[in-house]
Amino acid sequence: MTEYKEEVARQKEKLELEEWAKGVKYIHANGGVIETAFNNGDIRYAYTRGPKKSKIEWHRENASKDTLLDKFGRYMADNGILR
Repeated sequence: MTEYKEEVARQKEKLELEEWAKGVKYIHANGGVIETAFNNGDIRYAYTRGPKKSKIEWHRENASKDTLLDKFGRYMADNGILR
């Protein structure tokens, strides 16, 4: 049974990383534009006024797995969640 401990730990970390990546890093509103940044680097722009009213644009970061793992590791260390 113990031969699978490492694989289970890796899968658990992967699932935690995927959940963390979907989380909101910050929200900023200014001049009718709501900017929502996510932990994976994606940014969503929602326009509430002007000619683009009710339009949503995305800036996709397409970060590599290594980059996301690095960011996630720093998040875990900064928050004292390291295992």
